Amino acid sequence: MSTCCAPKTRSFSRFVRNYVLLGLVITLVLYTVVVNFYMLYGKWMVASFQLQVIAEQYDNELAENPEAPLPKGFNIETFTGFDQLPAELRAHATPDDLEIGELFYINTDKYAAEENPENPVFLVFPYQLRNGDDILILQTYHAGDEDSIYFVRLHKLALLSIPFAMAVVGIFAWFLWVIGKRLTKPSENLQNWANNLTADNLREPIPDFGFEELNDVAHELHRSVDQIDKFVAREREFLRQASHELRTPVTIVSGNVELLEKSPLNATQARVMARIKRANRNMQQLLETLLWLGRDNAPLGQTETINISTFIEQEISDLSYLMEGKHVTCTFEPDSRETEIATSRAALMIVVSNLIRNAFQHTPKGEVKITLSGTQICVENAILTCNGQCTMPQGEGIGLQLVRRICERLDWTCTLTHLPNGGMSVCMDPGAETRVERKPELVEN
Repeated sequence: MSTCCAPKTRSFSRFVRNYVLLGLVITLVLYTVVVNFYMLYGKWMVASFQLQVIAEQYDNELAENPEAPLPKGFNIETFTGFDQLPAELRAHATPDDLEIGELFYINTDKYAAEENPENPVFLVFPYQLRNGDDILILQTYHAGDEDSIYFVRLHKLALLSIPFAMAVVGIFAWFLWVIGKRLTKPSENLQNWANNLTADNLREPIPDFGFEELNDVAHELHRSVDQIDKFVAREREFLRQASHELRTPVTIVSGNVELLEKSPLNATQARVMARIKRANRNMQQLLETLLWLGRDNAPLGQTETINISTFIEQEISDLSYLMEGKHVTCTFEPDSRETEIATSRAALMIVVSNLIRNAFQHTPKGEVKITLSGTQICVENAILTCNGQCTMPQGEGIGLQLVRRICERLDWTCTLTHLPNGGMSVCMDPGAETRVERKPELVEN
């Protein structure tokens, strides 16, 4: 059978490593993006938190001391109204831009005619005190502060997160490879053990694969193989005993037929005796073939040269009694009466006789047509009582199953086709390699 369309299998260890590594890479990429976001923009969040803390501390001091001064420090001032803010800030903002508890940021360098390191950067944090008053805490930077040592180091630290993430990926990949080997090694050992498990090493102890689930699988495989081995042994013993028991009556019949042949017989008795002799011989060959099918890789036995046309005609004659009392006719059309093949007579007899017998038995009224084209034998039965409305037979009988098994074992072709009239057409070919080519005889002048 061709494997071009077979489903592609995957390695369990590679599957685990790839998906876990993919999950790690995605996690680290997201982590790196988040870290960079907090490093680059987190300074404004830190500033908002710092100004909020200052406002809350002032609110607590004001509750204890109504005369407490407004918070003021390095680059930090506090105002009670929007009009008190620096003019440069009010030039680019309105009171509606300020929301209680939200940090307001504006860089005046963006609105200046030219860039100047001294252009101010304002951070305003509006806060409402417990007494209902509003205050505006202002923190002022300058555009040039972006080049200060604090922000330079902050940017460098953000850039360091990328190689740090790559290093973590490398370390985790190595760790994952080690863990993957530890996890998948037992399953690989189980696979190797199962591949090498045969009837010869069933008595050896089952290895420990390190995991309870794998050990359960190993015990189940061992039990299954042991059951199959015992079944095969029982079948072989049965075939051996059946062979002996079946050969005995066949031998007795054969011996008595030989004794009867030595007695004077009339024409009718002679025909009956010939039929018994052929049936007994066929029975002996059938036994040999059935026993051969039960043994794997056993040789078929002796082959002989057989004239196919004569062989088929003999089988038709032997099975013609099946058509008695029925409106069935049989026609045999060989393309040549000289075609010969070298094969097992028993195997060919089983195949051909089963095909002909199947056609004779399952044709209540109609015609059985047998054709021979080269080495291909086709048996077709046309049932005249169906009028094209017969139900197709379900499955195959034992005879056809036996034909298929023999053809598969001997590499003979066998095709089966159901006909609309309820009949069946079966074609089998022993193969061109078995055909015997006759050399032309020399004619003396």
